[in-house]
Amino acid sequence: MITVREEIRSNYPETLSLENIRCILHISKRKTAWMLQNGIIKCEISEKKTKQYTVRMDDLFEYLDKVEQADPSVKIPVGRFSAKKPKVESVGETSIHPMLYNRPPEDFRLWLEDEWYAEPDLLYSTDVSRITGYAKTSVNRWMEKKILRTVKAQSGVFTTKAWLIDFYYEHAYSIVMKSDAHIEIMKRFYNTETE
Repeated sequence: MITVREEIRSNYPETLSLENIRCILHISKRKTAWMLQNGIIKCEISEKKTKQYTVRMDDLFEYLDKVEQADPSVKIPVGRFSAKKPKVESVGETSIHPMLYNRPPEDFRLWLEDEWYAEPDLLYSTDVSRITGYAKTSVNRWMEKKILRTVKAQSGVFTTKAWLIDFYYEHAYSIVMKSDAHIEIMKRFYNTETE
């Protein structure tokens, strides 16, 4: 099984740019630059206007290790990048895996099939809401926009467990404010993957 780190190494160069870091962590350029300028992630800063920052792959991994260990040295001050209430970054005592905002690997589909084996094959929006922890209005919006595939029948509009799994693989990772149930399932997947 390919680990998250192996996946990063296979998709990015050994020396990373600000843009590479931004894509890996799924954060804004402004936040990435602030983290680099303030030593949250070790880097070299040049005098150039373009490609000003360079980060060694090992330094990125050191940062990811600190995030996983909930090291306070990598915590960004509350409200630094948003006036909104800060997003909850933990469930229980462990921190969220930073790769929750990247598309999960292909074997995530098989893992979800096992995880949701007891769920019915046909799912109405109330079922999807129960399984995912998202409000029924959010689920209905995904269905209306065809982000989550559906079929219309006499009994109403429904989706399938297989389509919900496809949705979790193809689209749900980009949801910014993830439900507690979504965070928990992704954390269980990444913990299983690295065991």
